Amino acid sequence: MIAARAIGADEGYVYVRAEYPLAVARVRRAVKDAEELGILGDDVFGSGMSFRVQVMEGAGAFVCGEETALLASIMGQRGMPMPKPPFPAQSGLHGKPTIINNVETLATIP
Repeated sequence: MIAARAIGADEGYVYVRAEYPLAVARVRRAVKDAEELGILGDDVFGSGMSFRVQVMEGAGAFVCGEETALLASIMGQRGMPMPKPPFPAQSGLHGKPTIINNVETLATIP
């Protein structure tokens, strides 16, 4: 949410390898709980900001650690790295500017 606010995003994805079904279930439950509490969704805490999170199950290929391969996988394509430029921050998911960070990295922000 902090990163989304900083860049003006209203949508985020959490990419979890399908080989970890318990992790997928727990992340999905956390997103649902956050929506029910008003932490995610429309008008977060009455701020006027909306933010939705989608949990994506990936095929788990090691190469999907590379940002362009990850984006391809999210879009339903084979997770293969693409040449740069353009960089994802310029033209990423569905051709829109996209910032990619590891959950562990984002968790250190607070």
